[in-house]
Amino acid sequence: MIKPQFENYRYVGEVCRIKSQSIVECRLPGSEINGILAVHAKAVPTESSCADGEVPYGGKVFLCVVYEDGDRKICRAERGVEFFHKAENALISPACFAKTALSAENITWRREGSGLYISIVVDANITVYGSKQMEYLAGGEGLIVKKGTSSLSKTICVSGETEGEDEFDTDYMGDVLLHSETAIVNRVHAVSGQIDIEGEMSLHICVLKSDESVCSYERIIPFKMSVPSEEAFGKVCAGAKVTVVSARLTADADEEKGASRVVFSYGLSAECYLCVQEELSIAEDAFSVKEKIDLKKQKEGGRYLTNCSKHTERISGSALLSPEIDGEYALQSAVLPRAEINIRKGDRGMEAEGAILSEVLLRSGEGSYRTATLSLPFAFPIDVDGEEAEAECMVCGLNIRRKKNGETEAEATLRMSVRSYEHRQWEYVNEVIEGEVYEEEEHAFSVFMTNAGEELWDVSKRLSCPPEELQKSNPNLAFPLKEGQRIFVYRQIKD
Repeated sequence: MIKPQFENYRYVGEVCRIKSQSIVECRLPGSEINGILAVHAKAVPTESSCADGEVPYGGKVFLCVVYEDGDRKICRAERGVEFFHKAENALISPACFAKTALSAENITWRREGSGLYISIVVDANITVYGSKQMEYLAGGEGLIVKKGTSSLSKTICVSGETEGEDEFDTDYMGDVLLHSETAIVNRVHAVSGQIDIEGEMSLHICVLKSDESVCSYERIIPFKMSVPSEEAFGKVCAGAKVTVVSARLTADADEEKGASRVVFSYGLSAECYLCVQEELSIAEDAFSVKEKIDLKKQKEGGRYLTNCSKHTERISGSALLSPEIDGEYALQSAVLPRAEINIRKGDRGMEAEGAILSEVLLRSGEGSYRTATLSLPFAFPIDVDGEEAEAECMVCGLNIRRKKNGETEAEATLRMSVRSYEHRQWEYVNEVIEGEVYEEEEHAFSVFMTNAGEELWDVSKRLSCPPEELQKSNPNLAFPLKEGQRIFVYRQIKD
């Protein structure tokens, strides 16, 4: 009796998000190491794929270890180690693809025999995307269809890389012990077939001077990069996360002049996310004049990017040193500044909370070094649109003071790149089930009474009469209807 017509819409959407952890170990010869002062670990993803129910992924961890040898001389060692792991989720299939972000956390070390083992917990935040299909009712024979415009969202993922170089002059640096880099995005603009990214990178350098003292330098380096994308047109919201995947530092020092010329070469990798809105003409409702039908509807949707914004906050207050410092030690340098941050929705809106962290090098009057981890907690309101938010941040201008009573005060500037998300949902008719055939009417016309507030489509569906015929038969009706109005339905009666 009826022949419904369906159309297909295919798009890419988020399938699931997974958090996973793995422990990576690296061995160093322990005989020459008297004590470790600082360890910088950087985790970089190398591969990820999707299989049935899992994401196998791999990466590299690059280590820079600063330590004291048996003669209390400060030295450094560099190592690299590869690792492989997998994250599981039943929604994953080989047709999906994964975007993996790695971070090195909770670095510990222990001695076993003649070796010193460094353990790093590698956190993996994995977002899995996949192709989705929406088969929706578009019309059909024997159906009266009410069409509407539905706004749908899909996600486009593209990536790109670039290299850069920065040169600058500083005071005499001596030996470079370690350096760390963090990149954040300030602006993302998608237009004319490409995604333009502007951001900043913080470079922190820890050096050993000729008098055996340790100091640190900081530099903020702006960067730009472009990533081609055929989808960078129309109604598009763009966001990006930029990671420093390689960094090389060389310094030409002139001890007599007390100056150094530094060349910093780096490689950046950008993961870009486009939220593209499309509008489809789909059937919102339908009925048949010949038989009863049952419409089955399906809901789709997910989390979609709505905005990318830049924020700056000055943080200051009492800080904690762990372990606590006993005895007389002078602050030498703060190295590896970083921040842990979480943005959540509170009673008064969105709030950012977390802590600024750093390794602090201290030196005794006898010349020996020791280290402690500084933690400066923070919590502040942040103006962010959306239901959820994620942030990358970098720490600038960290300043630490030890008071005479043993308390530690710290202040720093937190620069943040915040991506906002909202949950969107849409509904469509995906199945039409035929029911009983209506009995044939024996009367040439019928009179019906209206309900208050009914629109043309409501009445047409209730009376199983096409809207255009109903309006033709009742030209004086004004919608929405009032209670108790009369509606005439005319029929052609067969002999």
